[in-house]
Amino acid sequence: MTLLLALLMVGFQADPTDTEMPKGWLEGKKAGWDGDYPPGWPEKTQEEKEKFLEKWNEAKLRYIRTVQNEKGLPTGPVTGANLMLKAVNGGLQIRTALELTKMGQISRLKEADFTLMLKASCSVYGTEVPQDDVITLVKELVAANLRGSVLDQRIRLEIIKRNKAIKEKKAKEEKEKKENEDKDKKDGGGGDKK
Repeated sequence: MTLLLALLMVGFQADPTDTEMPKGWLEGKKAGWDGDYPPGWPEKTQEEKEKFLEKWNEAKLRYIRTVQNEKGLPTGPVTGANLMLKAVNGGLQIRTALELTKMGQISRLKEADFTLMLKASCSVYGTEVPQDDVITLVKELVAANLRGSVLDQRIRLEIIKRNKAIKEKKAKEEKEKKENEDKDKKDGGGGDKK
């Protein structure tokens, strides 16, 4: 495993293909956890794709630095990097995927739990829940020693609950705003009276 990581490190530093996009990001057919590219990829401009790729390469390097001296990881470093890529394709922001992947390695999650953690975290995509909240949530659940399907279900449930609460709060604020506007109209034109 150390040899594989060393080869990966050497390859990362010397191989010009590391600045190229992953093959699926060029020829991908769908987005999602099992997809070939991140959501919204086809709509991005070339400049946006290059910036995204730059962030991705920085994240890979940071991940490699995190695991390069670790021994006895239950989830191999290359597997962790592949899962990080799947998480980005599943809708996690690069920074979120990196933080969760590093945390998974530091917590010494087995591959099955590691996969469930990242895949469940992808359910935040398309919600109004900030991805920083997901990082905090997942770290707390992993620290509480939840594993397997319980970890998967709790992550998904918490994201659903938080999304619902955010939507309800926004709806309440909109309703109050509309009521205030209606009240202002009834009171004489909607402006402040002096």
